[in-house]
This record gives sequence, C-alpha cells and structure tokens, in this order.
Amino acid sequence: MSEEKRNKSSVNSAKHSFSLQIHNKGDYLDSVSKKSTWLELLAQQEDLEIIKQNIVADKVFKIEGHEGVFEFFYLLTGKIKYMGNDKILEPGDYITTKNLDQQVYFKTLSEVNLIYVTNTPIFTNKQEEIQTLLDLNREIEARDQQTRDHCRRLQDLSRRTGEELALSQEKLFSLIFASFLHDIGKASVPVEILQKPDKLSPEEWNIVQQHPEVGKDMILEHMDSSFFERVAQIILQHHESYDGSGYPKGLSGDEILIEAQILSVVDSYDAMSHNRPYQKAKNREKVLKEIKNCSGQQFAPEVVDAFLKAEEKYAVEGIDPREII
Repeated sequence: MSEEKRNKSSVNSAKHSFSLQIHNKGDYLDSVSKKSTWLELLAQQEDLEIIKQNIVADKVFKIEGHEGVFEFFYLLTGKIKYMGNDKILEPGDYITTKNLDQQVYFKTLSEVNLIYVTNTPIFTNKQEEIQTLLDLNREIEARDQQTRDHCRRLQDLSRRTGEELALSQEKLFSLIFASFLHDIGKASVPVEILQKPDKLSPEEWNIVQQHPEVGKDMILEHMDSSFFERVAQIILQHHESYDGSGYPKGLSGDEILIEAQILSVVDSYDAMSHNRPYQKAKNREKVLKEIKNCSGQQFAPEVVDAFLKAEEKYAVEGIDPREII
C-alpha cells in the first residue's frame, strides 16, 4: 500500500471513530460551589463545555457573553425573571446568546436548576472567581463572626432598596456584590480593635478608617473582571456621608456612587439593630427614628425614603427585618 493510501486510511478511521460514555446521576468532571450557587462540569470536548448549575431562590445573576461566544441555557426546574422586560421563564424554556456585547440580568423566583452549554471554556474561570470570593470572605470569618453575619444580612435589604430606586440592572448587581464584600478591608484591622468593648482611641479609630481603602485594593488585586472595578469603588465610598463629613475622601452629594449611598444607610441600620462589642442593639422604632433624623446629613434623602419603603415591607408581613436581611 502506498504512503498516500495509508494516510487516507488513517483519516477515514479517525472520522468514523466514536466513543460512548454512560454517566450516572451525580457524576461530573469537576465542581465548585458557594452558598447561593453550585456548578458541575458534566462534559468537556475541545472548546465545548456542558455545565449544570443550581441557583437558590431570590438571587440576581448575569449572563455576560463575548464576541464569538455562543451560549445555551435550558431551565430544568424553577422559575426565573428576565430583568430587561420582566418576562418569566419556566421549566422547558431556554435562552440562547451569540456575540452578546452587554451584560443581561435575571432573577430567580424560586430555586432553579439549569443546563448551560457554551462553545468557549469558562468553567475554570468561574471556579477561580468563586474560590477567590470564598477566600476573601474567609479572611473576615476568621477574624470576626459578627462582621461575617452583618455582611450576609446587608445583601437583601440593599438590593430591595435599590429596586425601590429603580437602579439599573448593572448597578443593582454591583450593589449586591459590594454589600457582601464591603467590610473585607477589616481583615487588616487587629482583632483586639474589632472586638474592643470600649471607645476606640484616636490611633485605633485611624486604623479602622483605613478599611474602605484596604478593601478596595484587595478587590482590585484579587478579581480580574472589569465588573469588580465598580464594586471596589462602592466599597471605598460606603462610609462617605451626604454632607461631606464621612471618610476616607470626604465626598458629598452626587460625588458618592448611588450604590454606596444605599449601602451607607443599610449598613448603619444593621449596625444599630444588632449587638456590637461597643453598643447594645436598639429597638426598631429608635433605629428608624435615627435614620430619618440623619436624612440630608449623613444620608441622601431619596435613599432614606427608598430604604424606609423597603424596610416597611418586612413589617407589613409581620417579620422582624433584623432577622431576615
């Protein structure tokens, strides 16, 4: 047989080769998870990835897309809402994107499971991003349990306040991330200062006031996505005050990002509503009175109005908002 014929024979064999693999429920190549979501890499072939994802109820998530990227999302269970026009998707509905040049946002109305197919490998990047977020959070957990719980509570009420203000999808998503990570800079503050039951000395207070800048730097150092640049700025500004009396830059009014203005109000509300080493929790009426009194000074008036509407919805349902934020 000639060399040419042997080569053709090899090619034909390759074309007709096949593989069959049968997988049981629960089989996957790799996985990554955090409290709000988990992903399992089911199959991978060259540039193709098939991923199963679970997302808990009442969470906003985004589809980012890029030039040359095709994505397919098939909803197995649960319901989601497209935040662009409030369209509801149910099991059996699906989403496709190609060359998507903007971020689009969805909200889970219940716990959901979906199949995600993409022609560009993304699982490793998602895995690294989630792992970095978890590592950053563990730095806080290792130092201060109260700070960790405080950050988790802030996410929901911050989002609801943003919805009252009709924030754009992009700003709302940035606010959600910043609410969870806003105190990450406290990893640089000594534990004895964080948990000190007495009034801080001027030197100790100076150390605490550095945490917004430290937090911004930590986010920019560890997170590659351009999305986190705005998150970092929100973290930097969340202790600024509407009248310019805050820190670290002394910004005022519209110089402060709207997400940071929201976080400032919700942060103060939660701090006053829960026991701290240096103060006992106040009851709801006293906390709300203090928030209202600070409108136009520490807090932006329109943000206070939106916050009060969001907070009131908990009270109407007969639930203590401090317990479910």
